[in-house]
Amino acid sequence: MKKIFIPPVFVFISIFLIVFFCFLTPDFNWIPFPFNFCGILITFSGFAIIGKTWELFRKNKTTLLIKTSSFFITDGIFSKTRNPMYLGMFLLLFGVAVCFTNLFSIITAFSFLLLMHFVFIPKEEKLMFETFGDEYLDYKKKVRKWI
Repeated sequence: MKKIFIPPVFVFISIFLIVFFCFLTPDFNWIPFPFNFCGILITFSGFAIIGKTWELFRKNKTTLLIKTSSFFITDGIFSKTRNPMYLGMFLLLFGVAVCFTNLFSIITAFSFLLLMHFVFIPKEEKLMFETFGDEYLDYKKKVRKWI
């Protein structure tokens, strides 16, 4: 049985909630025009980080699935953060939330970040250690979890 709730699914759910909150709770639309357009820059930076991460996976001919990974990537954006894909997803969501100007939308973006931090990343770090051993522990000492 394939898992349905993977991080990209949570991104789509979060985007739906961001838009939903904007229209459901207009009294909490606090970021005034034109400042909400800063969200576009934040969103594009999230897309850029996700794109750079995908590029490194393709370049190194490896996969996002840790159990079947053939290569441990430590260069590029992985030299700055251990979780560039999640960082990119968060920035994408945060940027969209800023565009929609709603306080609850921004809380939704941070909820995604907390979900990744406390649920997904610990499981992935355990798998990374099981797969790559001491090489991963050395990397973990040198590179921060986020930024």
